[in-house]
Amino acid sequence: MLELRQSYHTLLRSPAQLAFCRQAQSVADLLAALRTLWGAAEASDNALLQAIDALNRETLPDDVAADMAGIWLPRLYRVRSQRLQWCLPDGPATEPFHDEYLIRCWQSTTLNQLITPTTSVQSLAACAGRVPGAQPAGFIFHLSRCGSTLLSGCLSELDDAVVFSESPVLTEVLVDPALSPRDKRAHVQCLIDLKASLFPGRRVVIKWNAWDIFQWALLRGLYPAVPVVVLVRDPMEILASHHAIAGRHMSGDPSLACVAPVFSASRGATVLDHRIGVLEGLLQAMGALEESPALARIDYSQLHGETIRHVASMFGLRFSAEGRLRMEQRMQSNAKLPGTRFEPDRARKAGVFSADEGQIIEQRLSALHQTLVPRPEQRTPPFEVAHAL
Repeated sequence: MLELRQSYHTLLRSPAQLAFCRQAQSVADLLAALRTLWGAAEASDNALLQAIDALNRETLPDDVAADMAGIWLPRLYRVRSQRLQWCLPDGPATEPFHDEYLIRCWQSTTLNQLITPTTSVQSLAACAGRVPGAQPAGFIFHLSRCGSTLLSGCLSELDDAVVFSESPVLTEVLVDPALSPRDKRAHVQCLIDLKASLFPGRRVVIKWNAWDIFQWALLRGLYPAVPVVVLVRDPMEILASHHAIAGRHMSGDPSLACVAPVFSASRGATVLDHRIGVLEGLLQAMGALEESPALARIDYSQLHGETIRHVASMFGLRFSAEGRLRMEQRMQSNAKLPGTRFEPDRARKAGVFSADEGQIIEQRLSALHQTLVPRPEQRTPPFEVAHAL
């Protein structure tokens, strides 16, 4: 195993060896390539596969992790074990969510399916400084179901942007209760640097998860000058959307209880009561954000083509004719199902709750929402094609 371990570590560090292995179209092809690289001509398929599986489960030394910087993409963070899993990237992401992009990376090459290296989260300290520091072009915060997926998807169509839309590895590091705020700051910054380094020439846009608004002080402390867009929506429509398919933060997921008290289930509370409380907490957190020229608030009803182009300009992203066309085509599709034409469902959402439930929602949340809706003089002019999510 020792000899294969050294060969495995060399493979992870070597762009030339990885490029050679990426040509494999099947497991058999990849095993043949590894036999050549590892001098293991006599090893059976079974023996090689067992050895690779064991090596994938080992925590790599810090020096190997450091040499992977700029080559491998941090893919997933396991909170319980505090270990990171890595994969090779497959071009910039255009999928609605980053976890869908990671599935594409896994499917794109046999190498990613067979070689899945693991490091400790502490190994990020060894990676720090091995790649250039990244200054994100912009952050997107939202209440969920507010059009943020449409906005981030449109921006991903621009040639000089790379969008990390609700990156699992970033949010899981932020919600790990065992990490100190200092560690979270260091790890998040390093992860952003590592991810950005894989897409040279592109500016990074990060769409955070809805619950990441509670990490505002930490993230703003790291990146005080990054332009920020905050998206909101009529609370009734948000809750109606979660009534159909509940997001993680609306499902009572206990792993979020350490993020903010609103995610702790109250004894005797109904599902709707709990979700109203969560949305109330998100609205209050957004309402507490300081006003500045670097922060723009957009209501779902105002998310039109011109608004999206305004955000792109705010983030310093350039428009090519091809990029503008791709973006406008993206606007005509369902944001979560590209290629499927968008069908408005506002009328259906309006009928989800009873009159009494609607009254409770309005009493609890309407005033908070209205304080976040941009005033007329703050709004960007509408584009000729309005598109809602």
